Amino acid sequence: MSGRTIACLAAACLAAGCELTEVTVELPADVIVAEAHVVLTMDLDDDEVSMAAWTLLHRTYQPEDAPTLSGAVITVAGEGRDTVRLVEQDDLDSCILPDTAEDFSPEGAACYRTEVTPAPFEPGEVLSLQVRAADGRILTGASPVPGAFSMTRLTQEDGHCRLNPDTNYRLEWTPSDDSWAYIVDARLEGLTAAFAPRGINAPDTLYLQGVSVGREDTDMVFPRNLGLFDFFDSDEDERDVIRALDDGLPEGARADVAITAIDRNWVNWVRGGNFNPSGQVRIPSVFGEGTGLFGTAIQRRVWIRASTGGEGEPPLCGLPWN
Repeated sequence: MSGRTIACLAAACLAAGCELTEVTVELPADVIVAEAHVVLTMDLDDDEVSMAAWTLLHRTYQPEDAPTLSGAVITVAGEGRDTVRLVEQDDLDSCILPDTAEDFSPEGAACYRTEVTPAPFEPGEVLSLQVRAADGRILTGASPVPGAFSMTRLTQEDGHCRLNPDTNYRLEWTPSDDSWAYIVDARLEGLTAAFAPRGINAPDTLYLQGVSVGREDTDMVFPRNLGLFDFFDSDEDERDVIRALDDGLPEGARADVAITAIDRNWVNWVRGGNFNPSGQVRIPSVFGEGTGLFGTAIQRRVWIRASTGGEGEPPLCGLPWN
């Protein structure tokens, strides 16, 4: 509508004796959002379980006079007497997952984290979260940690194994009780030198992810099935690398791979639903004087390198998939 049309309508309204009603716009509510995670990591020989717990506090709305989110008291408790208190961090880096780090930097947020070895909690244990904000508001949540699972058909030594260059390997594991999905994360390193002979301008480090949905979906081809969700958000150089990884890791490349079973709360917070013009719809699992997520998970990690073998090299992970 043009400015002239608007002026004409206003003049017509005045001529007709119309009265303009004053409208008051209500400011949105200031709601604290807690995104809390607890991950238990079991080594491949079942000798040790470690724990990482972190909580990102931010707001749905940031009024100028909003109380600080620093100074909160955040605890995670098990079914027994064990309680862990999270420690406030100087920045947000350790509270933002790698796949959202570039897109998410909430203003006025605060990060709380702790890591404990050995873990005070066990797979299958129900954990409780309490967040007491500096202004006295309290948020709570609960989640059963998914059950332990084991890697199958994997040969490794101290968590390390190798693949022959340009081959894929099928990662397989047993089902995890109370899990709703599995996330396979891989931090790939040494790509610049590994792909240079092929004329591919690769970044040296690349983070890729794959997802298996459902408790019984317990396998994934590595590295072919990673990056399916990362491809369209990547730049052209990264896309070239993802395409090339269909054939396997190039000689000299390395990967830190984590297979993580996540609980219902985690899945309901991150999954996409049906088409929604407003974007992703999150189902909260933190309640009280705020909202958010309390998700738990259990993971196994394996370090894989592409090599033809030799003295000092780890054993083959297993038979190649291709």
